[in-house]
Amino acid sequence: MRPFFQGVVAVAAAAGMLSAQPVVAQERVAIMVFDASGSMWNRMEGDITRIEIARDVMSQFFDSRDATIPLSVIAYGHRRRGDCADIEVVAPLGLQDASSLSARIRGLNPQGMTPLTDSLALARQQIPATAEAADIILVTDGLENCGGDPCALAAQLAAEGIDIRAHVVGFGLTQDEVSSLSCLPDLTGGMLFQTNSGAELAEAMMAVSEVVPLPAELQFRAVDSRNGQPLGSADWTWTDTATGAEILDATSEATPVAVFEPGIYRVAASLPGFAGHIELAIENGMTGLIDVPLDKILATLTLEGVDAVTGAIIPDVEWTLLNLADETATTGTAQGERLSVLVPAGDYRIEGVAGVRSGAASITADVSEDQTLRVPMDEHLAQIVLDAPDTAEGGAPIEVVWQADVIEDGSYLTIVEVGAPPGSYNDYTGVAGGSPARFRSPDGLGAHEVRFVARTGETLATRPITLTAAQVTLMAPDQAVASTMIEVEWTGPANPGDYITVVEAGAPEGAYNDYFNTANGGTARFRLPDALGAHEVRYVMSGSSRTVAMRPITLTPAVATISNVTPIVPGGYFSFEWTGPGTSGDYLTIVERGADEGRYNDYAGADRGSPVRLRAPDVPGEYELRYVISRSQRTLISLPVIVESGEVTLSLTGDLRSGGTLTVEWTGPGRYEDFIEVVPAGSEDDAPALRSARASQGSPLELFAPAAKGQFELRYRASDTGEVLARMTFVLPE
Repeated sequence: MRPFFQGVVAVAAAAGMLSAQPVVAQERVAIMVFDASGSMWNRMEGDITRIEIARDVMSQFFDSRDATIPLSVIAYGHRRRGDCADIEVVAPLGLQDASSLSARIRGLNPQGMTPLTDSLALARQQIPATAEAADIILVTDGLENCGGDPCALAAQLAAEGIDIRAHVVGFGLTQDEVSSLSCLPDLTGGMLFQTNSGAELAEAMMAVSEVVPLPAELQFRAVDSRNGQPLGSADWTWTDTATGAEILDATSEATPVAVFEPGIYRVAASLPGFAGHIELAIENGMTGLIDVPLDKILATLTLEGVDAVTGAIIPDVEWTLLNLADETATTGTAQGERLSVLVPAGDYRIEGVAGVRSGAASITADVSEDQTLRVPMDEHLAQIVLDAPDTAEGGAPIEVVWQADVIEDGSYLTIVEVGAPPGSYNDYTGVAGGSPARFRSPDGLGAHEVRFVARTGETLATRPITLTAAQVTLMAPDQAVASTMIEVEWTGPANPGDYITVVEAGAPEGAYNDYFNTANGGTARFRLPDALGAHEVRYVMSGSSRTVAMRPITLTPAVATISNVTPIVPGGYFSFEWTGPGTSGDYLTIVERGADEGRYNDYAGADRGSPVRLRAPDVPGEYELRYVISRSQRTLISLPVIVESGEVTLSLTGDLRSGGTLTVEWTGPGRYEDFIEVVPAGSEDDAPALRSARASQGSPLELFAPAAKGQFELRYRASDTGEVLARMTFVLPE
């Protein structure tokens, strides 16, 4: 976890608490991206153009901003029409003269495109490597129309190593248009403005020019107050001493990093056996590592069990600590040679048990230093009784009832062949779960024995048991269609992990394809392999992967057809009928003729039934429709088809008057992103539409006529190139 405090400023600690000297923040810079595209000649308040208003506001902005902050100005769309590369660094990054910069802005002559993304990318290039933070201020009256993706660029800026804020000042844009650019400030911590007057534009420019203090990060580390040694991961809280409010926290972190606003803060940390806090005076523009001394609040005892005769370490001892003051008991088991515990200071009785060994000792626990106690342990004989059935099916679950006067943690029950070496085991269960114990017998036959085994591997008790063969039956058809679903009626032990599958006749033990877990019960249902000829239905035991029952089955070829294909145009939707296995996972698709097996474009699952509807590729040419079997990615059947560009036509009926409703009939690709548009007659091909609708709505479709009278043009615009594929002129009277 990385604690963070919004609205951050730099930090300084109280005297003597910083492990490193504060570091002053580096330079902040600003880059303005100014829209000088042709749309800036649109008129606004008082019949004044946007560019005239923007020039005046920019002059005021240059006069009033903090001139000590380096500034660069980039403009686009002011030198050439229709050129998405018309982007210029009007003023390189540096300290600027306000009057000279105002004169340069006033000299820009809007006439071109709106390459937002490339302009913002050029702005990023103006930020020097030494800058600690930067503000990119985009002032625009239009959206990207050069194919760029400003949101993708915003994600790149957000991933930069320095603090880059991207602000968007929309001038004359609608709320929806401004919102479409919100990814820039959302991803970078910038601000978003919609302005529709000179006053609103000036107010927005003043807001984005305000200097935000650079974040100041401090790193914290918990140390032992007794010796100054780092203590590792701790739990942290940061509290504002003025309000008493907890503002940050971190859990299990060794060196958390936090960022704060100015003030006095209480920093507290704790970890098992330690706790402490300090107070910090927060100032601006500093970083460093702060050591937080923690006091020992619990005593540390390390317990070791040793053989009373040899002195050898005894592992995995189960310990009980009795507090002699309040008579409360604490228990714990060593994972290995020793156990370290935290206890309140005081007198304790320590008792240890490890299998047939036990011992006890006394100690006074003290927080001033950590202590190790070695407890001698003597051996005694355990009394164990086992009760289990005389016979059981191999691989089946079995229940064993047991009794023991001493239960050593880590002891377990298992079944092995008679005479198996000490420490041998198959499936097993720990005795900590109590009696009776339930576990799985091995997949074997004949004489075996139940064993009660100590954690050391020593066998403490045995009981004989004979394992018999599992009884299994399989009922399935003599033949079935390859790659379809099959149902198998069966009886058997249904042990966890047992399964039923179909494999080639003579396949090695353990081979499988799709399978059914018998523990699920009921009729086995699974998918046949995509293969032909002699196969076998097998019941397989999970422990040994041994086949305990088999039934032959012949797999026959699957058959499919494709027919009644509707016309196919680039990027358009079409449909066709089919027959075939219809197995879940199989699919139908359209690919380039001769494409490799497994290739696909748009597709539909076979389990959706017939007919299916697919989208054609955007490029005309020779293709094929395929029914593909999912497991093998094999094409069961294919049908050659042609994707041809059809004629694009437009016709217009309806209420041909201003404000009326236009009914448009059309033919063409009909792709989702294609548009039917209305523009003023004589407009450039890239002119914004007065009215538009997606071609995917079908033909006919309806549009509201423009509110004004006059001559207009109806267009069909392609989604991939923006090309106008068809057009017609019409007149709207009063």
